Amino acid sequence: MIDGKYKVDVTDKILFIEELGFESPPGFVSNYLYKMKQNGVFDKIKGLWLGNYEHESKIPLEKIVMDVLEDSKFPIVKSDNFGHGVFKTVIPIGIKVKIDTFAKEKIEMMENPVVSTNK
Repeated sequence: MIDGKYKVDVTDKILFIEELGFESPPGFVSNYLYKMKQNGVFDKIKGLWLGNYEHESKIPLEKIVMDVLEDSKFPIVKSDNFGHGVFKTVIPIGIKVKIDTFAKEKIEMMENPVVSTNK
C-alpha cells in the first residue's frame, strides 16, 4: 500500500502500524520499514503510532522502528492497546488528533469521532 495502484496518501497523517510476530519476524518488519522509508512514507507523515507486536525473540517493535528511523523528525508513540492483542482500542480515522510526547505519551482527539444521526 506504499506504491502502485493501491497506494495510500499518508501526507500530513499519523500512521499507525502493528504486526503479528508469528507471521513477521523482526528482520521482515525491518525490511518493511526500510521499504517504506525508501518510498518516502516517513518524509510525509506527521507522526507514528506503534501498536502491539510480540515475537519469540523478545525484540520489541519500538527497537526495530528506532533502528530504521533513528533520524526521524516526527513524534512516535507506542501503545499495546491496538492490534491483534487482547486489549483493543477503536481508532477513529479521518479526525484531527494531537500527539503529546512531552508531558505524557498520548494521542488526544481534537474532534468528536462520533456523529449523531438522530434528527
